[in-house]
Amino acid sequence: MSEKKSSDSTDIFTQSSDFFDQLSDDIKQARTSVCIQCMSFEADETGSKLIELLISKPTIKRTLLIDSYSKYVVNDTFVFGPSGLLNKNNALHEKRALAPLLDKAKKAGIEVKLTNPMGFMLFKYPVRNHKKVVLIDDHISYLGGINFTDHNFAWPDLMIRHTNPSINKALTKSFNADLFEKEVDSTCHIDDLTSLFILNGYKTKESYNELLAVIKKAQKITIVSPYISYPLLDAVAKVSNNRVILPKYNNKGYINFVHQLKRYHNVNYIYSDTGMVHMKLIIIDDSTVIYGSSNFDTISYLFEKEVVIKHTNPHLAHRLNQVAEKLITG
Repeated sequence: MSEKKSSDSTDIFTQSSDFFDQLSDDIKQARTSVCIQCMSFEADETGSKLIELLISKPTIKRTLLIDSYSKYVVNDTFVFGPSGLLNKNNALHEKRALAPLLDKAKKAGIEVKLTNPMGFMLFKYPVRNHKKVVLIDDHISYLGGINFTDHNFAWPDLMIRHTNPSINKALTKSFNADLFEKEVDSTCHIDDLTSLFILNGYKTKESYNELLAVIKKAQKITIVSPYISYPLLDAVAKVSNNRVILPKYNNKGYINFVHQLKRYHNVNYIYSDTGMVHMKLIIIDDSTVIYGSSNFDTISYLFEKEVVIKHTNPHLAHRLNQVAEKLITG
């Protein structure tokens, strides 16, 4: 399911194949630069296709940011644990293939950087860079939840494409902050209707509180997220007309336990049968949408680097409500 080339310069992609087709077209037509950021990148068919696509554009600047998570977790498998060492889900083989694939990219002139090193004995494991962003030239941008791996491409997910230079400029600040390891303002007001929130782990509370304030004023709210917990879920529980759409079969079982807590008995959970839904989306009062990389859970709130957009746009809210309904009805 996808919407292509809408008149308002905002295109919705919920199938990775449609997203990659449009991304391929955009990269082939790029004139100056392509910047790509993801948390997970693997040496599988998807990762290899992306590298070949970037190699095919040798005359432009190409930058790839990958979180160090990809060195340790492949196909949802910790490669240095028992399952990984037994090559469950082909994790160990793909782990060994990652460095040669990235070396191939570097030799072709692609700048590759692994962000957020894990540190000694992996003590920085929770402190991940969870952003998923694509920037092409100075006007096209993608923001959402899709990583460049085969197993992520198999999940229902969301990427939103903009042809708005102001959004591209704001997301470029976030990208460059990670590339050059610099701090950046946590909130960027793009226009009267649109704001970008750059959540930097332990410094996210101020921005998060602004998002929570918006939710607490809502009369109606729909959230789609695979993992949602404190503090956002507490705010949702206070909205009388609420629904939280989740995958029926979650790859992180502890979330189901959290949702059974008495403090969340007012939350209307709806479980989707459409697979491991990986979308991150909030729709407020059918007029304001919040979307990006954040899962809206405690880990995102306390540790991870995230980026989300808050946009007041009833037309876009209507289109995204249709996406949410499709998850329920199949």
